[in-house]
Amino acid sequence: MNNIDYLYSKNRVLDFSGCKYLGEVHELIKKELELPEFYGCNLDALWDAITGLMYVPANIKIIFKPETVAAQKLADEIEKIIEVFKEAKEEYGQIKLTIER
Repeated sequence: MNNIDYLYSKNRVLDFSGCKYLGEVHELIKKELELPEFYGCNLDALWDAITGLMYVPANIKIIFKPETVAAQKLADEIEKIIEVFKEAKEEYGQIKLTIER
């Protein structure tokens, strides 16, 4: 991403710290990335959304500092979601990704 792209990027924050269910995580993704209602709420649909439906260039900050036991139980699924974002960043270059743990 060059400096001009950075200036015109959409800034998105995905804070999964308080999420208790995987469905809640995907609803947050859908809302914050402004995805259509037909977003499928799974990893394949996430890949499709990031690489074809989401506004780019984008600055995405993912925060996962589990606040509850329920949130901590989502850690493995959140890691899979983070990996999808990392792969999309590497492959398409239109995403700046920051992760806070």
